[in-house]
Amino acid sequence: MFRKTSICTLIAIVFLFQQAFSQTAPKYGHMNLGNLLEVMPETKKANDDLKIFADKLAAQDDSLTKAFEVAYRALESEYNSGVLTPVQLQTRQADLQKQQEFIQKFEQDAQQKVAAKREEMLKPILTRIEDAIKAVAKEAGYLMIFDTSAGSMLYAAESDDVSSLVKKKLGM
Repeated sequence: MFRKTSICTLIAIVFLFQQAFSQTAPKYGHMNLGNLLEVMPETKKANDDLKIFADKLAAQDDSLTKAFEVAYRALESEYNSGVLTPVQLQTRQADLQKQQEFIQKFEQDAQQKVAAKREEMLKPILTRIEDAIKAVAKEAGYLMIFDTSAGSMLYAAESDDVSSLVKKKLGM
């Protein structure tokens, strides 16, 4: 009887070890998203189009700045030659101040427009990459894929949200 129990126990232990070792270890992967983006033809085209867009805005900025410089030199020349009354000088200085403020606002708006255009152009590329990452992860059985260029997670398998457990542990 004792021998029969120990053999059954031994078989059960062997079976448990076999089950434990037969399960595959979780797979984690990594990639450099920045390097991938850099070599994609779509990114090169987006960057080229963005450069054209930014260059147009820069040309407008240059034109505004040159017009300001011309107006400033004209005011300086007229002031030095004494043809302006104090009231005319104040009016022209106020006009130059407004022109300078307009240029500064234009430059800020241009930066925002370029950033928005870049985001708009990269969004479909990033969505395509994200879909490919998800497909690779599911096909190859990866639980998580990390981006080594940014230190962020690109993909995580569906799992339990432990937020409520952590909140409970924190007494929340």
